Amino acid sequence: MMEQFTGCRYKRLFLALSCFLLVALSLSAGISPRKGTNKDSVSAELHRFLQADTNLSAGILFGRMDGTGSTPRLWAEGAISEENDLRLGCPTSKPLLAYLVMKEGLNPDATIDRWFPEDSGFTQSHSITIKHLLLNSSGIQDYTTLVPINPDSVITPTNTIERAYRNHPLLFKPGTGFEYSNTNFNMIGRILELRTGDSLQQLFHRYFGSYAPSLRLDDGKGNYPRGYPRVWPYHWSAPGYAGGFIGSAADAMRVFAFVASEPEFKTMTRWYTPDGSAAKEASENLLGLGLFGNSHFAGRGEAVVYKGDMGPCQMILARVSGSIFYISSAHQVGLLRLSELFERLIDISLH
Repeated sequence: MMEQFTGCRYKRLFLALSCFLLVALSLSAGISPRKGTNKDSVSAELHRFLQADTNLSAGILFGRMDGTGSTPRLWAEGAISEENDLRLGCPTSKPLLAYLVMKEGLNPDATIDRWFPEDSGFTQSHSITIKHLLLNSSGIQDYTTLVPINPDSVITPTNTIERAYRNHPLLFKPGTGFEYSNTNFNMIGRILELRTGDSLQQLFHRYFGSYAPSLRLDDGKGNYPRGYPRVWPYHWSAPGYAGGFIGSAADAMRVFAFVASEPEFKTMTRWYTPDGSAAKEASENLLGLGLFGNSHFAGRGEAVVYKGDMGPCQMILARVSGSIFYISSAHQVGLLRLSELFERLIDISLH
């Protein structure tokens, strides 16, 4: 009889505890269902994507930031972490260079012959403006195919300008075409240094250090993702000012959010034609100062979208619906696949 009574008492206690736990779980789910579901869904999508990749060094990091005062939210799967120093590439470097041009009071319509005189071999510099450099419409060729692709070959921004521009013909008359050229932005960096007397590293620290303390020129000694190749195919100095900064993903998002909140960003995203005038015709691909846009990105209207490819890794930085989004790979995944994943993750994180 005692055993039967004890068993019933335990059953009632078990049922009461079960009901209590169910209620607690329901209340917990009701408090923040969206946040938990989104984080789990983003992680699940990243995990699913990497499962289909046979590369043992595969790794993807995705982030979202909803404004300058908010904290970046980061998800990382595989051979990459949010504590890593990422090779941030052009999507971070070039918009910041364009912003510094305006903050330092440089006239975008000024010609570059003051810093690169024609009588020193700089072709048609009296016809090339700073705006042409920022729009990749100068006609100056990209240096990346002209320098040694070797881990031991040190390359400075000045070297790249010598190899790609000095005593070389232009690809087209300035302002009449478009050619993506990293040489343009190494020249922007040099112009800023010559004008201010400071190194570009010092300028970045002065303007962006409080938002992105980890942001710095690559020195080959960063806390890189373990998915990066042990020996990079080219020297860490090769990207120069055009794409050679490293730092955390969170800092890359913070500094871009800061620039996007500044008045100069409206000028950067006014959208232009190669000759520097305002674009009047609607176009899916938009050309800005130091950045690019898309008029119908991921079904969410106009957005700033900058895609970068450093060979062993790819990255995309975007401003969509007022939020900053970032994705970076630790391995060679290809921009097409990364772009498709990026759009899916943005959609998941916004629902």
